[in-house]
Amino acid sequence: MKQPVQKSPLSVFFKLGDKVTKGDPIRKMSFDYYMLWIIFLAFGFVFVGNIWHFFTQGYALANLGWALFGLAIMWFQYFNLSNMYKLREYQKKSVLVEKEEDAEIDDVNKMLKGFQK
Repeated sequence: MKQPVQKSPLSVFFKLGDKVTKGDPIRKMSFDYYMLWIIFLAFGFVFVGNIWHFFTQGYALANLGWALFGLAIMWFQYFNLSNMYKLREYQKKSVLVEKEEDAEIDDVNKMLKGFQK
C-alpha cells in the first residue's frame, strides 16, 4: 500500500502566488503594484497616527520613533512605486510582436530570405 505524499508547508505557501497570478508575469506585476500601494498607505497611516499621538500624549519619544520608522518605509516605498509605475506604463506602451508562423524552409536561400523581412 502506498503512503500518501504530504506536501511541505513551504511548498504549499509558495504555490499560493501561482494561484493569484496563474503564472502570468503581467498579472504578477499588477498584483505587486497594488500590494506596494497597500504597504505605502499602511505605513502612511502608521506615520500619521504616531505623529498625532506624539503631540497629543505629551511628546512621547516612542511615538516619534515609530513615526520616523513609518516615514522611512514610506520613503523607500515611494521610489519602488514610482519605478513600478514607469515599468507598467512602458509595458502598456510596448507593442507586442506576434510570432510569425513558422515557414517551411527547403533550402538555404529561403532561410536567408526569411531574415530579410
